[in-house]
Amino acid sequence: MNNKYISKLVFTYLVNLVSRVHRESEAAADLIQWLADNAQALDFDLIDDVESTRRSNRRFRPRTGEAARHSAFRTRSGWAELRSRLAEKVKTFGRPRGDLLIQRLRSLAKVTGISKTDIQIIQLGLLYETNDVVEDLADSIGGRRRSLWRGSEWRKSGSTVSCMLSLSPRSIAQRLIPKAPLVQSGLVSLGEEGEVTFASRLYRLTNPADRKADVREIILGAPDQAQLAWSDFDHIAEHRDHICHILHSAMEAGERGVNVLVYGPPGAGKTEFCRTMGAQLEVSLFSIGEDGRKGGEPNRRDRLGDLSLAQCLLAHHGKAVLLFDEMVDLLGSPHPILSVLFSPRASQRRPSAGSKLFMNRLIENASVPTLWTANRRDEIPAVLLRRMTFILELDRPPVSVRTRIWANLLSRNRIDASPEDARNLARSFRAPPGVAAEVTKGARLADGSMAAVYLGLNGLNTALGSDRLQKRDETEFDIRLINGKSGQDLSEVTERLVSTPERRFSLCLQGHPGTGKSAFARYLATRMDLEVMHKRASDLLSMWVGNTEAQIAKAFRQARQSEAFLIFDEADSLLADRRGATRNWEVSQVNEMLTWMEHHPLPFACTTNYAEKLDGATLRRFTFKIELDFLTPEQAALAFQLFFGLDAPPELSRLDRLAPGDFAVVKTKAQILQTMDSPHALLCMLQEECTAKPSGSKSIGF
Repeated sequence: MNNKYISKLVFTYLVNLVSRVHRESEAAADLIQWLADNAQALDFDLIDDVESTRRSNRRFRPRTGEAARHSAFRTRSGWAELRSRLAEKVKTFGRPRGDLLIQRLRSLAKVTGISKTDIQIIQLGLLYETNDVVEDLADSIGGRRRSLWRGSEWRKSGSTVSCMLSLSPRSIAQRLIPKAPLVQSGLVSLGEEGEVTFASRLYRLTNPADRKADVREIILGAPDQAQLAWSDFDHIAEHRDHICHILHSAMEAGERGVNVLVYGPPGAGKTEFCRTMGAQLEVSLFSIGEDGRKGGEPNRRDRLGDLSLAQCLLAHHGKAVLLFDEMVDLLGSPHPILSVLFSPRASQRRPSAGSKLFMNRLIENASVPTLWTANRRDEIPAVLLRRMTFILELDRPPVSVRTRIWANLLSRNRIDASPEDARNLARSFRAPPGVAAEVTKGARLADGSMAAVYLGLNGLNTALGSDRLQKRDETEFDIRLINGKSGQDLSEVTERLVSTPERRFSLCLQGHPGTGKSAFARYLATRMDLEVMHKRASDLLSMWVGNTEAQIAKAFRQARQSEAFLIFDEADSLLADRRGATRNWEVSQVNEMLTWMEHHPLPFACTTNYAEKLDGATLRRFTFKIELDFLTPEQAALAFQLFFGLDAPPELSRLDRLAPGDFAVVKTKAQILQTMDSPHALLCMLQEECTAKPSGSKSIGF
């Protein structure tokens, strides 16, 4: 052992052991054997001690071999002589400067207020895991392998811990009760059977790196760095600024129990929002609860201990905020104190011990402002939600932010992409970009092309239950193919709506299938530079009473938060005539829609093929009521040219029930059948589409 401080500490442990272990016990024999086995490493030769014992004890009758070595010290005088020799060895080291670990532990004591005895306990615990000599010594006494901190071991009289530290089990137990500073601080945690576990972060104190760093920085690690700008959250500016004021005031006043919950789907940017908040406040933000024992996966006890430790370390810092990701982990775990007490499915789970007051007090008494994240609000029990200072729902960011994130993802993975590619992905991929980070990496590992990105996103979309993601069709929307009934010029309507600063208006788009109702709404949103939020009736209707209304409200909230143009397809299912209702929920869902329609501050559109089924109170709530008709002969000829790249045959004018959707269907069919260059075949397929419609056109004679 080259470290004089550790050498002196080991011999101090040996002196303590000899002082407390009975000379005739099995532990004494183990100790003597260990000294003999490690004589060279310790520079402490037992042979000289045997000879000294012989000369000082006339009645001593030496045995031979190993027995002689042991028996020489099992007498009263021999045991006393051994203790004296070990004590003399301790004196030879003088007063060496403490090693890095003890220096850091002393600094830790100043921050946390733990006692000298607490430091001794932590020191032994960490050395037992990191120092081979200390570990071997502790494990060798009485053959207690890997049981040093088991509750049944350290609590009993003559335990290895109490002997090595020269403390009574009662003194140690007083430092390891739940209310003791050592446990309250999170530096150690106690298992159900009293086993002692040291906080995983404490092992960082044994790392020789950053010798001059503050002990808090060593234990907690470097503060998180923000990747997004404050302006990236302008779409929730009111809530963002409110949270900022709360946290700033709390730190200025030293307010306790300040907690903010940020919830939303995976990839919505919850963690990045918290990091950006820390950067805006110009304070250190520490992510906690992410380290398990010895770098393994953290369990609930690890995460709670980490939280308590961070709160203790930063209690008087004044310029720090904590981030605890995945709050729901605390509500169900191998130690499910809360899963039984709080979960709505508690009756289906195995009961466990614990007080429901624990998390309440943890939140109420938090000394450092804490940001919590969760994927779903309904996973957090109401008793905890009520104790949150503020709750923010963070949904998918607006297209401008998603475009920037996509651009960063593509650039970071060296994907050959243009700014327009990033914008197209932001508009067409429904989930937040963060969800697709691994897919983008996969595209880089494949061939680094945008085609590989789309291929990966299609698989991810399928797994997420979303529509298959497709590249944009070469045939772009053309406003000239939209035929407004009663002579409405939709080009002029579009230009007026785009140029007006007023954004609070609504449209009811009626007409036959395929006439371009949804396409026109999307075109209008694009011209207004608004993201499209498309909702079908099937996305909102639920078999559970009240859930449809909740989904309707959520759609309007999301559109307002994302500043999106909301489009409801199949609106007749959501706004059906209440006079024909036979159930209460059929009335309540229409009421919910009407209420939100009146107060929504952004443009939205409803499309329907059956305007006659709409409730009578609905139409008067729409700012614009537009009915789309089939294509005129001139529009049909233009569509033939745009979709197929060919001049329209004269016979096309006889088909009077064509819609833009028919041309899209025929184009797909013709590409499969390889008849895109045959006007006659294309005309026949368009005829089939017309004939298939109710009251379809008559044959055109070929």
